[in-house]
Amino acid sequence: MHGNARRVYALADFTVERRGRGWYFARTSRFGEKHAEKGPYSSEVSVALMIAREIIREIARRDAPYRLSG
Repeated sequence: MHGNARRVYALADFTVERRGRGWYFARTSRFGEKHAEKGPYSSEVSVALMIAREIIREIARRDAPYRLSG
């Protein structure tokens, strides 16, 4: 695949839950998979930013083989 070719990534789903101590999130489980839960976070904004960081890492990991080295 050429370095500038179009690349599309289906990203992970996340489940967010509000509890007494704050917001928690985890990747949405499928087929009985277990994913580590993260939290508590104080607000919806905080939990959304942490999910965004997870998504950025996933995009970078998937796209790494196609990046031109320096």
